[in-house]
Amino acid sequence: MKGFQLVFFFSVLFCSNLTFAQSNKHPVIWITEEEREQVIANTEKYDWAKSILGQLHEHVDAFMVSHKSNPEVILKSIPTFGGNLNEHNRILTLAAESGMLYYLSKDENYAQLSADIIAAYTYPLALKTPQTTQIMGDAFHDPRTCYNMLALAFDFTYTFLNKNQTHIYNLNTRQSQPFQNEIAQQAFKNIVGNILQEYGESDKHGQFISNHPVLTAPGALYSILCIDDSVERERLFNVFWEKGTKHQPSFKHTILPMFSGQGIWPESLSYSFMPNISLVLNIVDRIKPEMNITKDYQHIFNGNFLFTNLRHPDRRFVRFGDSKRNNDFTEANYRYALHIASRRGYTALAKESMEALKKNYAAKGGRKPNMSNTTYDNSNFLELFWGVPIPETNVGEISYKPTVIVEHAGVALQRNYVKEYNELYGLCGIIGGAHYVHSHLTGISMELYGAGYVMAPNAGLPATVEERQIPLHEHYYRIYAGNNTVVVNGTSHGRDEGSWKGKANVWQNKTINIAAEPKHLEEPITDKFSFATQYLKDEINNADQERTLSVIRTSDTTAYYFDMFRSKSLGENKFHDYLYHNIGDAVHLTDLKAKELALTETDRYQNDIGDVVHAPGWRYFEDTKTTEQVSDAIKVRFDIKYDNRYMHMFIPGDVSRAYTTALAPPTREAKNGYVNKKTQVLAIRQNGEAWDRPFVSVFEPSLNPKSSIEAVEHLKSGTKIVGIKVVTRLGEKTITDHIISQDDSKAIYKNTKLKLAFRGRFAIIRSEEYKGKESTQLYIGEGENLKYKKCKLKSDASKKAFQVFDN
Repeated sequence: MKGFQLVFFFSVLFCSNLTFAQSNKHPVIWITEEEREQVIANTEKYDWAKSILGQLHEHVDAFMVSHKSNPEVILKSIPTFGGNLNEHNRILTLAAESGMLYYLSKDENYAQLSADIIAAYTYPLALKTPQTTQIMGDAFHDPRTCYNMLALAFDFTYTFLNKNQTHIYNLNTRQSQPFQNEIAQQAFKNIVGNILQEYGESDKHGQFISNHPVLTAPGALYSILCIDDSVERERLFNVFWEKGTKHQPSFKHTILPMFSGQGIWPESLSYSFMPNISLVLNIVDRIKPEMNITKDYQHIFNGNFLFTNLRHPDRRFVRFGDSKRNNDFTEANYRYALHIASRRGYTALAKESMEALKKNYAAKGGRKPNMSNTTYDNSNFLELFWGVPIPETNVGEISYKPTVIVEHAGVALQRNYVKEYNELYGLCGIIGGAHYVHSHLTGISMELYGAGYVMAPNAGLPATVEERQIPLHEHYYRIYAGNNTVVVNGTSHGRDEGSWKGKANVWQNKTINIAAEPKHLEEPITDKFSFATQYLKDEINNADQERTLSVIRTSDTTAYYFDMFRSKSLGENKFHDYLYHNIGDAVHLTDLKAKELALTETDRYQNDIGDVVHAPGWRYFEDTKTTEQVSDAIKVRFDIKYDNRYMHMFIPGDVSRAYTTALAPPTREAKNGYVNKKTQVLAIRQNGEAWDRPFVSVFEPSLNPKSSIEAVEHLKSGTKIVGIKVVTRLGEKTITDHIISQDDSKAIYKNTKLKLAFRGRFAIIRSEEYKGKESTQLYIGEGENLKYKKCKLKSDASKKAFQVFDN
């Protein structure tokens, strides 16, 4: 890098401003000097702490030794300001981690390495203004990659830096010179000014913002805590916490109020973790305990535990909007919550945090910290300073709940897990859709897991930021055609006004949960059945839509999904298209007698409405082949040849439809190479409305090419479809399920032939025949009473009930 370009006026400038009030006692950001003995004791007593300390030495020691013999090597590697984010981050992270080792060991060789790097950055920055201050050159990336690490390095080495005899190496003169804290102070004032941007517009408290200010918040707070002048430091903290600016809105009045009653950040799942929130709350509570802020934000700490219930059986997360399955920040959130709970005496929070951490560690084979540095928001080594010993007691089974509602995203989750081989035989699916930052335009989309795979995926987020801008993402993955949903009249689209991203046309109305059994995070009345119904008043497309997803267990190794999608235009009902994506190598479309249906090439989906995103996005379908109109029941099998897994899909007859197979772009984050293979698609076109004649499908993931399901047929109330009959054969056992799913909680369904009567929204009648014996199970998910032959069931005050009858 260029020389410091320092001139003599620095000493005059700073000597005229030495009217600082009492400075902070350092370190202060992550830890204090008084806590040092406990941290060292942990490294001597606990393997996890020993491991972290060992990895810290691995990161730093070779550089420290090299720097001691030749300080120019590292300093010459500092890039010119204004670019090379990764290299700046690498060097500043080294300075911070070397500072941590100085704090722990008091070995001044570590402090000297940090000090020389600190001076190499703060001296040039002191010459700038808040408007021109930069390291890598971006006001969003600098606080997350550079300013935060520079502040940590300064904080950990403050006592060394401010000793009278401390010198730093000046690469320009190739000599050592006294460290000048006044210069560093001006640099940090410029840094804070660059993040807060008080020279810009003011904050509008309560405005809806993106995640950017949350991500830059630690860099702002860390740097504020490096300011010696207590009056100015308090003023800047007040701007950060109370007043805010447009660029860095008020943490208290704009950022924190965005958290819903569920305590999660209202974006797509992998953005919702937001460990920076718990991090900042923890630091502020440590430095200003008199504010007692953690008492007012318990819902945020408790909200962390919702993510435990948003995992598929393979422990990867469900996906909605711009989200990635493999991003997992739960551990950091649990550690931060445990640290707060331990300090504040929050017994319940401490216990739940410990249990959550033990479960995470158990899934990884024990508490084995991995301190691999990350470029952005790197706080890995904070575990050494905030880590709390956890009693090594047995970990109880994770109590996954059958129903989870993510309110801001309009998502309802349904699961049915088993004790043995859950990754293979457990089911988990979600339905929903809404507008939020990083949302997709999906209507009521669906995602299904089975047989070790997310078989029917939501679209998710590409691997790189650059790929988010390409047409494939904006014109396919992010809109209807890239998801499992229903398109109305071939024109379903979103609105640009109000969209979180300009010209993305992704604004849609919010899907809401109107029924579920069990309710959100409640215990079920049976481990065999559950359901959830989501409703969308689609004002953009002038349509009403309702989707019910139920998970139905038939044995420890077999289960299936019931999916009913009602949809109608409030104007003209020309046609509806049910879109379903499944990973795999082949699709077989047959009748129930396994006879292949004839297919011919079609250009049916090579059109769009002409808006900027080419909605609904199905021009990306390839190799499209369609049937003639078919009224018979249909069976579809999707084959995953890698390890012989299958998705069996059944559609009852009695409704005339055309079935189209196609290939779509690959499924993001798919396992076993399917991330590079085209996705199988089935599109079902139905002329007219699809409310009284809804799309009803049954899905059975399996390890077998032959399904356990033998037959399906609609249940009707007059001409209106209200459910389905599903016949399953398991060896000598035959299971017949009559699933009733009505569009009104007061609706009445009578079937004199079956001697069946039901008043309510959702119910299941199960008959089991085995070696001449028959039993009946009645389930009311939402309703008042259910009668089948001689069996009668009335619900309780919560409108649900379950009973087994031996016939």
